[in-house]
Amino acid sequence: MDHWVTAASVLLAFLLYYNTLDAGFVYDDRRAILSNPDVIGHTPIMALFENDFWGTPLTDPGSHGSYRPLCVATYRLNYIFSGFRPWSYHLLNVIFHCTATALVVTTGRRLLPSYCRRVGTVVAGFTFAAHPIHTEAVAGVVGRADVVACNLFLLSFLLYSEHIRLREERHRRQCRHSVKEHVEPREPSSNDQSFRLSCHGLMQHIMMNFRRLLKAGKAGPMKMLDTCEVNGTLRSVKCQYSDNASGDTCELLQWFTLGGTLLFAAAATLCKEPAIMVLPLCIFYDFLRATHHEESYFKCRWRSVCALGAGGFVLLYWRLRLAGVPTAFAAADNPASRDPSFLTRLYTFAYLPIFNFFLLLYPFHLSFDWSMEAIPRITTILDPRNVMTVTCYAVISKMTWRLLANEFKKPQENLIRDAKYYKKQNCKIKHKWNYNNCKQYNRGQDCVERKSYHAPHKENVSSKKLYCPCTGCKHSLTDEHTSVCRASNNNNIMMHNSVCICPISNTKNRTHILNRAVKCTPQVAFLMFLAFTILPFLPATNVLFYVGFVVAERVLYIPSVGFCLLLGLGAGALTRKWHQNEKRSRFFMLALLIALSALGGRTLSRNNDWRDEESLFRSALHINPPKAYGNLGSVLSAQGRPKEAEHAFQKALKYRPNMADVHYNLGILLQTQRRYSEAIKSFERAIQFRPSMALAYVNLGTSLMADGRLSEAASALRAGSRAEGVHVRDRREHDAARVSALVQLAALHSQRGHWHKALSAYKEALQILPASNTPVVGWTRHNILSMAGEIYVQLQQWPLAEHSILSALAIAPHHVGMHITLAQILARNTSRSVEAEMWFKKALTLAPDDPSIRDKFGMFLRSQRRFRESAEQLVAAAQLSPQDSVRAASAARALRDARRCRTAERWYARAVQLNPQDAEYHSNLGAILHLNGKYAAATTSYRKALQLQPNDEITITNLKRVRALMNNKRRK
Repeated sequence: MDHWVTAASVLLAFLLYYNTLDAGFVYDDRRAILSNPDVIGHTPIMALFENDFWGTPLTDPGSHGSYRPLCVATYRLNYIFSGFRPWSYHLLNVIFHCTATALVVTTGRRLLPSYCRRVGTVVAGFTFAAHPIHTEAVAGVVGRADVVACNLFLLSFLLYSEHIRLREERHRRQCRHSVKEHVEPREPSSNDQSFRLSCHGLMQHIMMNFRRLLKAGKAGPMKMLDTCEVNGTLRSVKCQYSDNASGDTCELLQWFTLGGTLLFAAAATLCKEPAIMVLPLCIFYDFLRATHHEESYFKCRWRSVCALGAGGFVLLYWRLRLAGVPTAFAAADNPASRDPSFLTRLYTFAYLPIFNFFLLLYPFHLSFDWSMEAIPRITTILDPRNVMTVTCYAVISKMTWRLLANEFKKPQENLIRDAKYYKKQNCKIKHKWNYNNCKQYNRGQDCVERKSYHAPHKENVSSKKLYCPCTGCKHSLTDEHTSVCRASNNNNIMMHNSVCICPISNTKNRTHILNRAVKCTPQVAFLMFLAFTILPFLPATNVLFYVGFVVAERVLYIPSVGFCLLLGLGAGALTRKWHQNEKRSRFFMLALLIALSALGGRTLSRNNDWRDEESLFRSALHINPPKAYGNLGSVLSAQGRPKEAEHAFQKALKYRPNMADVHYNLGILLQTQRRYSEAIKSFERAIQFRPSMALAYVNLGTSLMADGRLSEAASALRAGSRAEGVHVRDRREHDAARVSALVQLAALHSQRGHWHKALSAYKEALQILPASNTPVVGWTRHNILSMAGEIYVQLQQWPLAEHSILSALAIAPHHVGMHITLAQILARNTSRSVEAEMWFKKALTLAPDDPSIRDKFGMFLRSQRRFRESAEQLVAAAQLSPQDSVRAASAARALRDARRCRTAERWYARAVQLNPQDAEYHSNLGAILHLNGKYAAATTSYRKALQLQPNDEITITNLKRVRALMNNKRRK
């Protein structure tokens, strides 16, 4: 049954998210994947652990601070196997969601009470699989961080629960001794009593040390029993475990599970930072779960807790030292955090967790973004939302306090009950084991099974163990003899002349106590599920530090585990006696089916919203209008729907006039429509609201250049190249915009003939770009060096031009264009024609199917008067592009120069065939026919050329010559 529940939950999760496989990259996916150098592979593997989630170095002041290298590694694997095909990214997200669902079912099976385990796991698993709050995390590729972190979070917790189980099992199996004596009945003399007792105590300690050594598994034939003979008495002492090998394995597994807990917790933190809260969750579970009170168990538990605590502190210290606290963010992302009023911040931040909880309860009011004023701030105590806040916190606090108090009160009650039981048993044994009876006791029949269960500690009941009473002073305690007995018998450690030296306990009662420690009560389950909901959400509450969002649905992915398990616990409690009321059970099943159908239908509908950006932004128009309309305008503009896009931008600015991004995007739209004066105003407003927006300066300069205002354009581009970018969101995009400003400024100076100013702009651009050839949103270092080399060529500074191109080739040795540029620079110097030919051949080796390289190489060979080689290259270029009439004519001309007129005739005919409206092609075809003695065909070609270009003197002259030759031929 358990496996069927897991399989059904996983199947439901897959079917509900199957329609996301044909979705595209939306919203944050573009920045996190399409433009992330860590995903594309432009950076080494180690850079994953040095950059943030968006590919910006953690040391950069503008870094987002989110450190999730394992999640980025999964994106990189996706890119390696499938490039930018979205379906593979979405498929992996769905698979991770399915595994998370299976782990939720396993967790519920581990924590739910037995009476509601069957129904509870079904409800929890199905609810988690179908809950619409998960759509952002599963349907959006960026949400993979939360989904993978949830998987590792649950694995870490399950491993620790297994660690506790192994620890309890090991404790239950400890201290079980069985002593059996086979001696002839004789009455010990008073002379050998103290020797016998001392020897017995010595051998007991020796046996204990032997057992510790035997735990290593190297005891050989003495693995099960140790034997010793003391004064003719053969004693068989059973080991602490029935099987030492299983005991060693149990202890080894304890360490492995504890280490696995820490390992998975660290991995979960490397996927999403809030997953570190699994460690306090495990500690909380340990204190709730453990009900043993023996000193040995306390030590084992505190050892585990200290290991988790130390691991958590090390992990937290390393994370904070590596990336620090979250960096500054825009005020619009979390408006309440920038509010000057402390009370406003208090009211708002206290209300936001309640709002998130109601999103879990009623997930039909969802949005891709909750920033700006999507949730209005609470500025006064009279706001009715404060009533909801206080009520919810009061109810949760009261329930939690009562459950915790009852849970920690139960062990004390159990202690008193157990102590009373042991006191009663001791009295019975003391009455039974009197001195006279012990004297006449038949030692041959002393085959009592010894149990080592210790009674719990209590004040005044003290740490008394259930031992057989001393035959000297009749005390039933371990070493609490009377002073006379201790003086006469020297029995401070061992009981005087007691045949039964091991504790005896009631097997039935002990079994009951152990079972009580194993069961998970509804109170413990409720507290654990509440902790599952609260602890992972704690970092997002703005209590520890301010976060860059108001509400984020994907952040609720891990807390929803606790919520779904709470629903399972409630469903199990409601159906505890459902078999007694058939009508009630049917009603419950109907309500459950309706609820799951509603959740599944909403999930399918929400998945369609995340299919593309237009659907996503339209779905949030009623929740966050300024953000939704602004993003929708950008999508419509990219789709070529300018009127709708302009309307969306205007609507967004109507709601929030100070949005610099919307002003900038509107300016781009107006610029493409050549409405330059309006575009200039939009760019100026964008710069006014965000002076660090370098792209606005670049496009402002472009619009000013198109409007003929060159001086203003130069000033705008210069300002854009110097725009500050200390706290910009995307450092790469900002640097790329500065480079673009300098490149456009250099182009402007080149148009005006200011070559030295253009060269200075290129040098500044080189200082912005990294020393490596890593692209910065389209710009690479070798691009700038190549353009600088062209400026040197214009200045006729050939050595500097050559040096610039060689520097570019050192960075990008396989760039074909720079090989050609260098070859052309060297070809200007006739003494270096051999070097020029070498670079042309290198370019051909890199791109043998590029016809442009063969064109240029052929022209170079023609300039060297090597006509046959030139014709070979130009013919090869024409063959590589069979539909290009220009290359066909060039090949024909080269063949004519090489005296291969018959072949040239075919290529001229090919050129005419490809472009019959070109008069020059007809004229050249006529000329080659003329040379080949085909005068009639030449005359036809010349006439066709004159029809297309009537007054061409060369064609008229050639036509007259052909006619003269034809007349002479007739006369002969």
